[in-house]
Amino acid sequence: MDPIFIVSLSVAGTVTALGVFVIKLLSGGDDQKLQRRLSVADPNAPAAEQKPGAASQQSGFISLLLRIGQSAARPFMPKKRETQSKLRRQLGYAGIYSPTAIKAVSGSKVILLLGGLTAGYLLGSWLDCEIIGVSVGGLIGYLLPTFWLKTRIKNNQRELNLSLPDALDLMVVCIEAGLTVDSAMQRVGSELAVPHPALSREFGIAHMETRVGLSRSESLKNLGQRTGAAALQSLASMLIQADRFGTSIAQALRIHADAMRNNRHQQAEEMAAKASVKMSFPLVLFIFPATFIVLAGPTVIGLMNSPMFK
Repeated sequence: MDPIFIVSLSVAGTVTALGVFVIKLLSGGDDQKLQRRLSVADPNAPAAEQKPGAASQQSGFISLLLRIGQSAARPFMPKKRETQSKLRRQLGYAGIYSPTAIKAVSGSKVILLLGGLTAGYLLGSWLDCEIIGVSVGGLIGYLLPTFWLKTRIKNNQRELNLSLPDALDLMVVCIEAGLTVDSAMQRVGSELAVPHPALSREFGIAHMETRVGLSRSESLKNLGQRTGAAALQSLASMLIQADRFGTSIAQALRIHADAMRNNRHQQAEEMAAKASVKMSFPLVLFIFPATFIVLAGPTVIGLMNSPMFK
């Protein structure tokens, strides 16, 4: 095999793996956070064994990769404030609040662009279409972080919408026990840290905003705008109106939780009704041809071997 081809393939694989690793760093290490929460919840649980200096070496390696991504992103950073604000808002919808997230996303675009160009060139040279391979590879590498960010936004908002009814039930219990809305959000957020970490994080941020001086209505508005989830936006509007008109917050939360649970039940019924329609396409494309071949195949072979076709 050509040594140049091997070297180019190795470079493409290294660059692509580096870009994918930079993207994964933006996830925030959910497994390590979950282990820390479990260790806090169970103080008698044995601590994970780790070699001396392994944590510092790992943090140094991660910081090195982040510096590489930020250096690669510096020439391609968005210059307009509108573009930066839009990207920061999308990262907030995805649950990523790191100050270096914009640079990391831009750097991953550059790294994956280079990896896609190299991989597309290698694949195109193998198929004798270098221009198409380079174009398609570069486009896929450049758009891959955007697709990942949209998927992360969708998953984060779905997790928030699904976990909110359970949180509202706990808030009703806390408020009826005598806690204020801020204290109830803080307590529910701490209780839901393991089963629903996304909602726990957002409740914790809203509680910290009230502690630093923001009013309850402003923190609730920020909660809805920061996440972009329709369920949290309706919750914020409901709590603001209940606080303004002096209605019972516990009763309003109970009614809102029932409405959200009914809405979730209706969405599940809608998805179940759509399943039969969605199954028709693979049924026609894959199952029917295979069944027709199995049933009619022996007959066709017998006809082809008959004297009529000889």
